Amino acid sequence: MLSRFFYSTSLVFITSSFALADFAALQAVVADHCVKCHGPTASKGGVRLGPLESSSVVLKNRKLWRNAIAQIEKGEMPPEGEKPVPKETLAKAAAWVKSTLDAADKADRERPDPGRPVIRRLNRGEYNRTIRDLTGVDLDVAGAVGMPDETVGEAFDNLAEALNIPASLMEKYFAAAEMVLDKLYLPPKKKNGKFEPDMLRDKILAPKDPREAIQRFGERVYRRPMTAKETDRYMALFQETKAGGATVEAAMRPVLKAMLVSPNFLLRIEREKPAGAGAVYRISDPELAVRLSYFLWSSMPDDELAKLAAAGELSKPAVLEAQVRRMLADPKAKALTEEFASQWLRLRKLPEARPSTEFFPTFNGKLRQAMAGEATAFFDHLRTGDRSVLELIDADYVFVNADLAKHYDISGVTTQEFTKVALTDPNRGGLLGMGSILAMTSHTSRTSPTLRGKYILDVLLGTPPPPPPPDAGTIDESKNKGKNPKNFREQLAQHASRAVCANCHAKIDPLGFGLENFDAIGRWRPASPDVDSSGKLPSGEQFKGPAELKKILMSRKGMFVENMTGKMLAYALGRELIPSDEPLIKSISADMEKNGYKFSRLVIDIAQSYPMLHRRNLGSNDEAK
Repeated sequence: MLSRFFYSTSLVFITSSFALADFAALQAVVADHCVKCHGPTASKGGVRLGPLESSSVVLKNRKLWRNAIAQIEKGEMPPEGEKPVPKETLAKAAAWVKSTLDAADKADRERPDPGRPVIRRLNRGEYNRTIRDLTGVDLDVAGAVGMPDETVGEAFDNLAEALNIPASLMEKYFAAAEMVLDKLYLPPKKKNGKFEPDMLRDKILAPKDPREAIQRFGERVYRRPMTAKETDRYMALFQETKAGGATVEAAMRPVLKAMLVSPNFLLRIEREKPAGAGAVYRISDPELAVRLSYFLWSSMPDDELAKLAAAGELSKPAVLEAQVRRMLADPKAKALTEEFASQWLRLRKLPEARPSTEFFPTFNGKLRQAMAGEATAFFDHLRTGDRSVLELIDADYVFVNADLAKHYDISGVTTQEFTKVALTDPNRGGLLGMGSILAMTSHTSRTSPTLRGKYILDVLLGTPPPPPPPDAGTIDESKNKGKNPKNFREQLAQHASRAVCANCHAKIDPLGFGLENFDAIGRWRPASPDVDSSGKLPSGEQFKGPAELKKILMSRKGMFVENMTGKMLAYALGRELIPSDEPLIKSISADMEKNGYKFSRLVIDIAQSYPMLHRRNLGSNDEAK
């Protein structure tokens, strides 16, 4: 607690150590140019910069203030029609913000914060995979008993704050436990006239020593050593059932069920150390094994990971890196694609993509499935081949099966297996040439440059535009009567001509128009009067077509890598990012640049990061939340 006091005190010193005149300049900029739209009575785009009563306001949202200063310096703010910011005042204000935030980052590097301690329930995917690796029952148990989907909006579904346990969910866990045990207790299978032993079943249900069996299996269920009292309780349940005339196997069933509905199984619990409120400490190796396995596999640790943890070897840097590489190479690491990538890249929304077969007859369930398969194969290739994450922006290859190859007009692919095909056309490779992304960012009968541009800004660059005003509406053809728009670009320009809309559309729409050569379901179409893929950004940069757009995005690769790093860090930690995570994100991004942006480097750096290896006890500020 004392260390956090000194940390808070240091931030006060930081913010008072810079020239008050420069802070006054910032106050003047905000008061004269910002508060009308981003102040107490209006917070356009969810951005509130004022009133700027003290410097602590800036420290509470560093990313917001960095972005605000950057937009002002580039001339994107204030919007056209508003009075410009005096250059001298702007220079002083920007210098103060940058110096203050840089100093705060330095303080965080010296006194890092692992973040608020969390307890995490296994989400649906984690539950199914853990049941699989624990018992050998490999099916969608959660779906079979009707467990609800996690409702998290645009966040990850493994973040602790969203994973509560309503009473109705507990009923599903009891039903799921019964289903798993029914599968586990099926009679042995016959093969070639002989019973085929089920080694896992025999290991769980027929040891000579029930207490030892309970102890060993319980430690796998709990994902930590069991106490003698915990084993005693399960042993008492076993003996009570056995005393009623049950066989050893039958007497083990209620024990196993009790374990499978225990909070120690359903929740990932890390016990606090007796070091005082707010104290920060290194987590144990068994706790690290659990964090690592659910990060990379969305499941429990395997025997090798557990043994290294029990021996106190896992946290040694060389051992930890070797284990991360081993785990990334394991097929179970496909969970990173199925859970992390599918949520970050919004691929789970593909079934809801709007293009209709009325307008696009080939966009059926089979083609949607092929599009999903392409994205999965591509991201998994980054993992298994340890490729550069920049290939997500631009790649010289695609993964297609026969259906998707025909859709993309690629010859030579006749199998339904996904095949890596080299490209000669620079327009297709990477996320922005994938049918899944292009279909998800289209409307029923046409493309949507606005949705596509928003996807680039939000998902890829981590700079989401503000939401549209409540009365923005959609393009109304009837309102264009008498205005004679020549094509859709002019229709959209007229729609976005309102002052309140124009500034944001100027950032969003040009990016989306750069993808206009792709129709609503990702087929290539040549330039024409109705297909104009040229664009000009507020920065003055101009481009034409996907290939040139991707070059501009590659020039912003630092933003992309920091965004991806932040997303994966939040996913790994199971919590929202906090301001003190920003220096870590920048450090990992810089390390990735030195190492060719390799996928493994990103994962290893997160696995070895301070918040991954440390925990702090609940403090008074946490309890207040």
